[in-house]
Amino acid sequence: MTTTLGNIGQTDQAQFLTSDLSTGETPMYNPHDQCFYYVDIEAGDIHQFNPQNNSLKKWHLDKGMVGGVVINHDGTLIGNAQDGLFAFNPNDGSLVMSHPIEPDKPNNRPNDMNIFELAGGESRIAIGCIPIDRTIIKPGEKKPGVVYAVKPDTLELKAIFDNHVTSNALCGFTRGGDNIIFLAETDKKHNPTVWKAKYNADQDKIEDIQTFLTRDDMQGGRPDGASIIDVDGQRLIAIASLDTNKIIGYDVDTAEAVMSVDAPDNLTLTHAAFGPGKDGQSVALINSRWQNVDNHEMLGVAVLVPIKNEFNVVSLMPTAIGYPSFSDIAKGQNIEIISPVALNAPTTTNAPNPS
Repeated sequence: MTTTLGNIGQTDQAQFLTSDLSTGETPMYNPHDQCFYYVDIEAGDIHQFNPQNNSLKKWHLDKGMVGGVVINHDGTLIGNAQDGLFAFNPNDGSLVMSHPIEPDKPNNRPNDMNIFELAGGESRIAIGCIPIDRTIIKPGEKKPGVVYAVKPDTLELKAIFDNHVTSNALCGFTRGGDNIIFLAETDKKHNPTVWKAKYNADQDKIEDIQTFLTRDDMQGGRPDGASIIDVDGQRLIAIASLDTNKIIGYDVDTAEAVMSVDAPDNLTLTHAAFGPGKDGQSVALINSRWQNVDNHEMLGVAVLVPIKNEFNVVSLMPTAIGYPSFSDIAKGQNIEIISPVALNAPTTTNAPNPS
């Protein structure tokens, strides 16, 4: 399967933001402060990139591994960590822990996180949890991966999809009153697949699940993080093809591969977020994970790839509508202040070398 539009990214203009991540994940564009956010899973950090002034900073939460963050309707962040669900205000570094995540499953950790858009204007935050050690799963036993919906009124978690290993590609859109969602299995030993389903928001339940993409459709990779975008009026699911340097955009109805955004070719990509750069030009902020290259470890990165001027790319990912604001979550709770660490401004367009 080849893309009909080819690579719509200006790969030769890629700008490396950070080159020392363990696993970069869940990049998000925040329309409130016009910044991009992403996490370093194993390090337990949240990173911020401001394209307006080319500045970078990070916050170390000290809450174990951090699987992801999403943008709340007030411009703050809601995220997941081994220590639990949390709310974070990047304006002043204030952090509030909310509910535990799988306290009865110490061998799991949060992974992917995203927002399902719902008919009626609200949304549902979804969190995928995966086993820390994916090599110990025995043939025939129930797989420990679980996807949860975060209830807007209580912030409690409800399991909505299980019996898989590594959940990813959580995203969705609405059409004709239906809530359409996507989710995936990434683990290479357990039939990597992307599913498409309907989401019953009244019961927080997945219905009518169907295979959308198989591993053969991923152009040599496996499905990882995903988001919904519009490219020149066509709605696509943009999926990171893990083990490759491609973000591939598939038509949400036909599963046709329409386009790709290619990062430098020595990366293995995990997720991408689309948004405006400094001058309003569409850009893709792409994360990658660490990998072993010729017996040398190469750490993960965040890389900014400009979109070619002839393409109009718009992110269709919503903020978390219907959830309590940061101030409401923080009422009566202990508030920690996390000081940011300023990072060197990105200056290179050269890919990092294995070391």
